[in-house]
Amino acid sequence: MLVNMQKEYLLTKSQKEWASKPKQKVSPSKLKLLVKENRGCCGLSGVKMIFDKKQGTPESGGKGSHPLYATVDHVSPGNPKAGFQLICFALNDLKGHLPLACFKALSKTKAWQELMRKWKQQAQKNPNDRDTFGNLIRPRI
Repeated sequence: MLVNMQKEYLLTKSQKEWASKPKQKVSPSKLKLLVKENRGCCGLSGVKMIFDKKQGTPESGGKGSHPLYATVDHVSPGNPKAGFQLICFALNDLKGHLPLACFKALSKTKAWQELMRKWKQQAQKNPNDRDTFGNLIRPRI
């Protein structure tokens, strides 16, 4: 008999607080399940997301939401029957600016894989460097 050796994922205090109110008409119980299923990681990049509201929401001085702040994303925009996923704020913003067919095609390319590699690398190196995350998506030339 095989035994599942993977430990149950327990939500952190900030994850519980983040999931305590409906988002995109997704219930708190479903939000908690989505966080658990992905172990607090982004559905697109696999990086650990930020759930702490103080750390994730806009800062004074014109800086928007943290690029790694957790957001609820329609798998297929405008189609709640297709389901939801949790993804990083900046990647949700990027996806939201593209037609779904274009995003699906892009996500299969080497260029997208390279962006996700750099995204993960930055998240491991310095998850609080908002400017570097922004520069990965919109390079300043």
